[in-house]
Amino acid sequence: MSYLIASSLEEALTSLRDGSGKARAVAGATDLYLQEMPYGLVDLSFLKETTVIEEKEGLMSLGAAVTHALAASSPLVLSRARALAEGCAAIGSPQIRNIGTIGGNVINAAPAADAAVALVGLGAKAELVDINRETRTEAVENLYWTHNRSLVDSSKEIMVRFLIKPCLAGEGSAFTRFAARRALALPMVNAAARVKLEKGFVKEVRLVAAPARPAPTRLLKTEELVIGRPVNGETISMVEKAVAEEIEVRGSLLRCSARYRQHLVGVLVASALKTAATRAGTSGKAGD
Repeated sequence: MSYLIASSLEEALTSLRDGSGKARAVAGATDLYLQEMPYGLVDLSFLKETTVIEEKEGLMSLGAAVTHALAASSPLVLSRARALAEGCAAIGSPQIRNIGTIGGNVINAAPAADAAVALVGLGAKAELVDINRETRTEAVENLYWTHNRSLVDSSKEIMVRFLIKPCLAGEGSAFTRFAARRALALPMVNAAARVKLEKGFVKEVRLVAAPARPAPTRLLKTEELVIGRPVNGETISMVEKAVAEEIEVRGSLLRCSARYRQHLVGVLVASALKTAATRAGTSGKAGD
């Protein structure tokens, strides 16, 4: 097996092309040994394009090889995309957060991956480049194929960065999860919300929950009900009920029954919405 620490994006793409489908791009690779080992590994952990967090031309850019620990502690992420900081902070243990990456969280395609749920809640898009140097940009939720299988072929393309519209004045985001213990446990349910308020009423909203489908599930029907309403007790109660009716979850012998999860999903989405709205309405400053 070969192992290359790429010094440039061009070198990484060339190595993948020369690998003829037998090499694979990696960064943290914390789940690599749970899968079939490839012939060659191309490490992206030290590329500027995949490791920088910056705000540029009205968008926040996060390299796909940014670690969960870095995203969780970044002042820019905390102020402009709080849901992602919270999702990354909930992942695994300190060791995993210091090695695992937000790009890997998406490509690994676990249905309730915390960072991925937050990214979908924020409306993030992923920028990818293939071995022919062709670039494409996709909404994160469109990168899923089936359970634990993404549509990103790491032998032929590299996820370079995520692009997120930052939360500004009047906007807020939040992530929440419920698990058997605080660390090293898969969530029974997790949820993310992003909201924009205008004069105290919801102008824009994104609500996401997991696990239900292979990808984090956007709750479009519930979003429609919330538009134009204040986020008060009546709205929160309505959201709890609407989410439980819109999304269908399954039980798990390892985590919880379907009935319990069906209750949890409404509670957690409503909680995320309430927190996001509180942040959006705080002192007219950037919402997170």
